[in-house]
Amino acid sequence: MKLPINYIEVEMVYSNTIGRGMRTLAITSTNPGEGCSTMAYALSKRAEADGKHTLLVEVNLFHPELGDMSGRLHTDWVPNPDSADACIMHDDEAEIDILPAPCDTDVLMFRNISKMNKLIEHWLERYDVVVFDTSPLRAINRNNIPAESICGMVDGAVMMVMAGVTRRADFQNAVKKLRFNEATLAGFVFNDLNNPRLADELIRETRRLDKWLPKIMERIRKYVRNSSFLNLEL
Repeated sequence: MKLPINYIEVEMVYSNTIGRGMRTLAITSTNPGEGCSTMAYALSKRAEADGKHTLLVEVNLFHPELGDMSGRLHTDWVPNPDSADACIMHDDEAEIDILPAPCDTDVLMFRNISKMNKLIEHWLERYDVVVFDTSPLRAINRNNIPAESICGMVDGAVMMVMAGVTRRADFQNAVKKLRFNEATLAGFVFNDLNNPRLADELIRETRRLDKWLPKIMERIRKYVRNSSFLNLEL
């Protein structure tokens, strides 16, 4: 799923992170399927739309998605600062550069904090912003690049939470991992995909008609957002 960058939720996350000067940002979660790749992709597009040359880096070997999301796949990864640009792809639709997940043989290189920091420094010489799409914090497998390590290297981390699904104990343990690695938590985003409010559903449906009736649809969205009845928490 691709998230339009004009959504107010994307704008709020952007304005409180990259919009405040963060140049490196990690998007993470407790469990798989909480929306990390979708948010990372949307924030990267939003940064590029703001005139910031942006690189989106996928370090999620648990369930890589960015190659599919951008319509391109690449499996060759060159893990050193002198040739890291070799496998960067350009997404013509989003106008961003994407570096897909590394192959299995290169994973250990990215677990090395010193070498990863050098890569980040290298990318920041060319890009204004680098966004990382990480694996879930609870994902444990031999090939995984620990999300907490990546989050501890960047300016800020945003944690996705699937409302009504993520267990409190798992969430608390995930936050402890981030704090142990001295990650700067920029905020939490609650994904209401599985239990959206009526107002959210109505607003989402109005966007289908934006192409033909943009002004009318925006008035309807404004009314829905301001309606106490439609925004009742059940």
